[in-house]
Amino acid sequence: MAPTTRSKEASGLKSSKKAAARPSDIVPINSWFRFLETQNSQAIALPLTLLFAVLVRWCVALYGYSGQGSSPMFGDYEAQRHWMEITTHLPPSKWYFYDLQYWGLDYPPLTAFQSWACGFVANLVNPAWVALDSSRGIETHESKLFMRGTVLVLDLAIFFPAIVLFFRSKRGFGSWVPQQVSIFTALLHPCLLLIDHGHFQYNSVMLGFLVWAVYFAAQEHYVYMAVAFCCALMFKQMALYYAPAVFFFLLAKCFQPNHGFALFIKLGFAVVATFGLMLLPWIQSPEQLTQILIRVFPVARGLYEDKVANVWCALNVVVKLRNMFETADLLRLATAATSLAFLPACIHLFVMIRRHKGKLLPAVRDNMVKLLNY
Repeated sequence: MAPTTRSKEASGLKSSKKAAARPSDIVPINSWFRFLETQNSQAIALPLTLLFAVLVRWCVALYGYSGQGSSPMFGDYEAQRHWMEITTHLPPSKWYFYDLQYWGLDYPPLTAFQSWACGFVANLVNPAWVALDSSRGIETHESKLFMRGTVLVLDLAIFFPAIVLFFRSKRGFGSWVPQQVSIFTALLHPCLLLIDHGHFQYNSVMLGFLVWAVYFAAQEHYVYMAVAFCCALMFKQMALYYAPAVFFFLLAKCFQPNHGFALFIKLGFAVVATFGLMLLPWIQSPEQLTQILIRVFPVARGLYEDKVANVWCALNVVVKLRNMFETADLLRLATAATSLAFLPACIHLFVMIRRHKGKLLPAVRDNMVKLLNY
């Protein structure tokens, strides 16, 4: 074979190896950020990502929402608006008692305070949007713009900075391109966009606090981590999904030889103070606290409602647990099954942190990235 032919084949083999070395380049978003890097235009990458994320959110918000025009309940959009209505016009002692048949407040206190803040602004702009009782089912163009705007503003205030700081922190993950891709994909997660800006929810606030907690963990600010996670938990009870991992992570930190006990005291004070501050309007009344607990955890309704997608709902297709057990027994069964499911992973996390003297391991770090991108 001629030398020229061999050299061409060798160069072709090298180029094919290079192409195979970076299969992510076939993904448009990777190619986009690599292009900006080659053009020394990294400075515009983040602003463009943020602007595009805002644009997509607003485009989704222009469409309808679940329950629109469907009397008498009008969907989750009306639930959130109604909570603004009752928190604006009623004292906190009535927030969790008022007309429970019509979207009674059933989220933790931080959501109630967020509803109050949004309702306060709405009442200043146009009192008809949150008039007590008479505003039920209101769906004017202006009121819908305001409601959509509140979701976007809270996104920008809590979720956006948490995502950006986490992936761009000094303990960041990979080179510049993977960081930018992670920010882009986390901010444009389709499920979150559709649920918050389409269906209408404020899940990004809870998830934003969760990301802040993970960010503080990466920075080794564990007291701030505890406060941020308490805020997530007090905004939406769905944050309980992450509570076992956070608890065992912080517990492992308290067993470190240096300052472990001091950290335990600081964490205990931070958690008690955060919960106490958010429960302050009701803290002197056992009846009020009990009512909040009942509303936030309505176990008397059963293990699931309507078509909520969980294992109990799926199992009910085959095994009618509701007909076989009392509600109290089902609650114990669910608690035991859930505990058995998460304990092995949490114990493994605890052992890993203890074994490696509390350092944030690459495996733990990578799992954090996968969780946020998921």
